[in-house]
Amino acid sequence: MAGSQRTHHVALVRDGTVLVGPDGSLPSFVQDRADDDAPEPTAYATTLVGDGVHAAPVVMLTPEDDDVRPGLLHVLALRGPAPAGVTWRAVDDLAEPWRSPVRTALQQYDDEAPPRRPAWFRAGWHDHVEGWVDQQLAGTDRRRTGPLRTHRVWGISAVFEVPTDRGTLWFKACCDHFIAEAAIVHRLARRIGHLVPVLAGADDEAGWLLMEPMRGASDRDRAPGAVDAVAPAWAQAQIAALDWLDELRAAGCPERGLEATLEAWHAVLAASPEMALLTDGERQELATAAPRAEALVREFWGCGIPDTLSHGDLHPGNVAYDGREVRIFDWTDGCVTHPFLDGSHLARVLDWYGTGDGEAERVMQAHARPWRDAFPEADVDRALELAPLADLVFQTVTFAHIATASEDGSGDFTGTVARLTSALLDLVR
Repeated sequence: MAGSQRTHHVALVRDGTVLVGPDGSLPSFVQDRADDDAPEPTAYATTLVGDGVHAAPVVMLTPEDDDVRPGLLHVLALRGPAPAGVTWRAVDDLAEPWRSPVRTALQQYDDEAPPRRPAWFRAGWHDHVEGWVDQQLAGTDRRRTGPLRTHRVWGISAVFEVPTDRGTLWFKACCDHFIAEAAIVHRLARRIGHLVPVLAGADDEAGWLLMEPMRGASDRDRAPGAVDAVAPAWAQAQIAALDWLDELRAAGCPERGLEATLEAWHAVLAASPEMALLTDGERQELATAAPRAEALVREFWGCGIPDTLSHGDLHPGNVAYDGREVRIFDWTDGCVTHPFLDGSHLARVLDWYGTGDGEAERVMQAHARPWRDAFPEADVDRALELAPLADLVFQTVTFAHIATASEDGSGDFTGTVARLTSALLDLVR
């Protein structure tokens, strides 16, 4: 399947009709996934032909040619004035391959949704959120000036821009699997507010966050030196968090320490459908490699560094830095676990980014330095040596749990568990 380009089709629906072009086809656009400056597709789709909101997750269409990357379909419910001078056609008159998925999406939008489909794909949800935002802003000198604007929606979370008369706010909702994020960030805003998004509102039960914008939050405007700024600052915050972990646990922050991690990992190896994606040789090798990996993970956890608050997915894309302030966002994977998993993950993702020689090791050491000072008896060097393997185990559990919690057929991370397992085998050979 060649090329980085993919065609997105947009079905904007109103009262059983869908907006079509002069030839009866759906409006479309081409995404070049190699273009880092290209707009996020779910955001662009909602403004291509009119103001709409996603009535369903993006649908992958069946390709007519195996050598062509399959197209994607965005089914949107009109939410705002109907565009002028356009053609509307009954959904039942659409040609395939669009008609069937559009019909299905609309039925599920208004009636019974599939299990584990997030609420933002349901009729009336956006009205409810806007009412909540207005309540959060009541009593302040700020007012919402327009509807939510999609930044990104998918099966895990939904992020929207909220226009106000004093600049844009950001709203985030999480699926049930990650619903504790709001309560976690709410607590962190009180404890380490200088390192997390500034909140304008939060609903712990609903899993909703209303946040101020952050400078330097995107790859395009993040200042150089973000990882060097975040590594020691985050380590110091993790050490401070040792004194208030019970507060985080009470807020729903998951426990993902040694035994919980290993138990969950063995369950993944035993039952994940992605084990079928491994080669026959890899599956045979796993039988002997898994006990060796477990012994090394136990050694890692036994090096004398205590479990504490972990971000769970710390990488440059979740760090905002403007050259002065550094903030960490996207706390869906926040938990209580070994702190070096964060440092190792940050370093490993830096390697993926293709950064300069030695940068990943430098950042990992910068994260470890405050821990050396706080726990001088710990075997920090051995823990750093074992951390990449432990992080592979940890991330395997993370992605397997996401797959289990996601709607059937979502396919957002298909192959990830198998890929991480293959990487683990490479480390323990």
